[in-house]
Amino acid sequence: MTTTTFDRETSRNGAGATPDFLTRVSSRVVNYVSRNRAERQLQALDDRLLADIGMRRSEIHRMVWGN
Repeated sequence: MTTTTFDRETSRNGAGATPDFLTRVSSRVVNYVSRNRAERQLQALDDRLLADIGMRRSEIHRMVWGN
């Protein structure tokens, strides 16, 4: 049986950069999923509830995604 290990020293030299890349990609995917979920949940609220939290329906996308 063969075991492959990645230590911190190889990732600093660039040889083990794959775990760092996967960490960044998975972090972005998690961020996208959570923002998408938040936007859908806010869109599901009626206008009166949105007004209660100080938001208009036209502002949801900008508030969630920041653009």
